[in-house]
Amino acid sequence: MHTIDWIILVVYFLGTAVVGLLYMRRAGKSTKDFFVSGRDLPWWIAGTSMVATSFASDTPLFVTGLIRKEGIWRNWVWWSFAIGGMFAVFFMSRLWRRSEVITDVEFTELRYSGKPAAILRGFRGVYLAFYINCITMAWVILAMLKFFQVAFGIGRWEALVISCGITVTYSALSGLWGVVVTDMIQFAIAIFASVVLAVRCVEINGGFTGLRDAVIGVKGASSAVLRFFPEFPSAKTVFSKEFWTPAVTSFFVFLSIQWWANKNSDGGSVIIQRMLACKSEKDSLLASLWFNIANYSLRTWPWVIVALASIAAFPTLKHLPKGVDDESVYVHMFMTLLPTGLLGLMVASFFAAFMSTISTHINLASAYFVNDIYKRFLVKQAGEKHYVFIARIASVAFMVISALMSLKFKSIKDIFEFLLAFSSGVGIVYILRWFWWRVNAWTEVAAMVTSSVVSILLYVAPVKLELMRRPSSQETLLITVLVSLVVCLVVTFLTRPVAEKTLVEFYRRVRPPGFWGPIAARVDLPPEARPRYGRDLVNWIAGVALIFGSMFGLGKLCLGFWTSGVVYLIVGAAGAFVIYWNLSRQHM
Repeated sequence: MHTIDWIILVVYFLGTAVVGLLYMRRAGKSTKDFFVSGRDLPWWIAGTSMVATSFASDTPLFVTGLIRKEGIWRNWVWWSFAIGGMFAVFFMSRLWRRSEVITDVEFTELRYSGKPAAILRGFRGVYLAFYINCITMAWVILAMLKFFQVAFGIGRWEALVISCGITVTYSALSGLWGVVVTDMIQFAIAIFASVVLAVRCVEINGGFTGLRDAVIGVKGASSAVLRFFPEFPSAKTVFSKEFWTPAVTSFFVFLSIQWWANKNSDGGSVIIQRMLACKSEKDSLLASLWFNIANYSLRTWPWVIVALASIAAFPTLKHLPKGVDDESVYVHMFMTLLPTGLLGLMVASFFAAFMSTISTHINLASAYFVNDIYKRFLVKQAGEKHYVFIARIASVAFMVISALMSLKFKSIKDIFEFLLAFSSGVGIVYILRWFWWRVNAWTEVAAMVTSSVVSILLYVAPVKLELMRRPSSQETLLITVLVSLVVCLVVTFLTRPVAEKTLVEFYRRVRPPGFWGPIAARVDLPPEARPRYGRDLVNWIAGVALIFGSMFGLGKLCLGFWTSGVVYLIVGAAGAFVIYWNLSRQHM
């Protein structure tokens, strides 16, 4: 780092601090302004904020570790979420905006009734604010600790103070307004810097084909590193035990189960918050559509290219410098490859990626605490300024909790996979509550409790009791989903349905699709307002084709496979055309 690099970094920090101060008054008007930006976000701001939030400092490290250990195909662990993401675009985005709640936890008392709904709201508020969001922030902070260690040789405590201080300051001052505005700046810096680093990696390897050949030269022509899909045993049938290798089994779980079983199956709390903050239903749909395109099709390959270049330069762990692992080698790459000026921009981009994600989760955790715990159960009649003040205090508290948790973690991948399994039993319930009137509050409670208990037992019991080997992350997810599903169905039919009055009011406001026969019969909707989702089903399929066609097409071109790259891009373009054709004729 030279003087110009430090100047760039300081200017970036000052810019984010200024944004926090500029939006301080606007965010302080009410909890609606602090948590959902007054429901006034256009689609392009909301969508870009979604992308920036999901682009954290841990993401390129996580992707690099996956590729170095198992190859490109292992990214299906998060690529598979694109299926659920496009489902949320066309089936959930407008429904969430119609609900006009402040958090997805508040939604429970819109959908359910009585004491069970209140119990669930409090339970989920604690569950999401103090556990899920804090763990998520902790693994993002862990990535920054690795960054500071490799880049500057700074210890963990010093890194915590530096990385978390300014982030919590501007997010606590400016609420979601400050978060989404800085997200625009942070995303631009982060994506530009990642592309610059990828270009540099391609240049030093003699072009795209040179990079591909360098990886093949290190790993061998038969290596799985460059595969987009796991290797399927050609001589075996799907009914043979030998066919189901660990890689094939993992791929099957990712593609067929994980995307709908996960807690983000109906959008995910961060994405839902942006949907709720949009100006209209149309903005909510377009924002989430833009997010999925940018998140999967555009962002993937700069990270993949750097990961492949790291394999060419450092084939195994023993070739890496001391203190650098398969994840933090990404940091080592840009610290050694980028010249003065660009290095400062890259370091600033790392802070940008970190701050965009952390600020969102700080705001979201404080929203759960204030809106769904403090205001709902503890202090019910205070003024809006009081609740905003408590939200700012809560923001600082959640930052401190998450920072302390991060000191206990070592691997980003391990935390990610555990959290996937831990919350894997709730996804199907989050979808069913929109599509089936019979789901009640106890169904959700059963899903959360069962998935938590089963996943923890599968992680802890085999080791503590020395009974057997610990199940793989995919086995844990599969077992957790199956047990949770059975328990949820039993609980649903053993408990009372939601009060009819609540269901009728919910259906009139949200107009959900699916199995609402006895409730829909009691609501007199005009023909244009009645749920019709055949076209959305087509759009969902076309959206999946758009994402994977464009993503794989760009990837094949980057690796020098021109013919297959063009074919994939044609598939993606066909999906885009179908979506454009349908949306241009659809009233929203």
